[in-house]
Amino acid sequence: MFYFDRNFGFFLGPLTDNKYHKHYALQISVSTQSNLALSDKKGKNLFGKALLLPSKVEHALTCNTNQLTILINPLSSVGHYLKLKFDSTDPVVFNNYISDELFSTLDKFERNEWSFEMVCQSVSQILTTCRASLEDEKYIEDKRILKALDFMDIHFNDVLSLVRVAGYCNVSPTRFLHLFKEKTNLSFRRYQLWNKLVKSLPYLTKNSITDTAHAFGFSDSSHYTRTFSETFGVTPKFFLPKR
Repeated sequence: MFYFDRNFGFFLGPLTDNKYHKHYALQISVSTQSNLALSDKKGKNLFGKALLLPSKVEHALTCNTNQLTILINPLSSVGHYLKLKFDSTDPVVFNNYISDELFSTLDKFERNEWSFEMVCQSVSQILTTCRASLEDEKYIEDKRILKALDFMDIHFNDVLSLVRVAGYCNVSPTRFLHLFKEKTNLSFRRYQLWNKLVKSLPYLTKNSITDTAHAFGFSDSSHYTRTFSETFGVTPKFFLPKR
C-alpha cells in the first residue's frame, strides 16, 4: 500500500526482498511488531523499531511484518529541518516524539481501528506538526534558503524557475545556486525533478511508463525510470496497477 503527497510519500507493508539501493529522499521507517533490519555498503548493520536514513545512503532494509516507510523530500521545509536537527551521514535509530506518533498510527491500522485513509491523514499531520515544532526550535542555518523552501512549498503546483526563486530571496541566480547547494547538499535541479515526478504519479497509474515520461518532459522511459529510482528508491513499475 502506498500514498504520495507533495513533499512526502509512504509505503505500508512487509519488506522481504529489498536489494541495495539509495535515493535522494530522507527516510523514516517504523515497525511495531518486529525489528527493522538494515545494512549499508559500509558494512554497518542496524536493528530497531524506528530508523532514520539520510539522503543518498546505499542500503537494504527488511522487515517480515508490517512496517511504515516515509520518504520525505529533503528540499521541502520539513525535510530541511529534519536534516538540520538530526544531522548524520549514516542511518541511526530514531527514538523521539515523531517515531512515537508513527508507532501509534501504524498500531491503530494493524488493530483495524484506522482505515488506510486515516493513516494518510495522520502521517500528513505528524509531519506538519514536526515542521512547526522544529521551526520553533529555530533550526535555521540561512534564512534565505528557508525562505526559498517555504516559497517552493507554497507554490508547489507552479513551474518555478531559478530566476523567480532567487529573486524572491533577493540574491542573484548564481549566488542562490551556490547557497542552495551549500546548505542542502542537493541541487535546485533535484527539487525540480521531485516536483515533476510527484505530479506524474496520478498519470502513471493509468498510463504506460513511456507515455508518462513523454507527458512530463523526460527524454524517454529510461530517463524517467532512472530519475524515479534515484529519487524514491523504487522503479515506476511499483506504482503500475497489478494485472
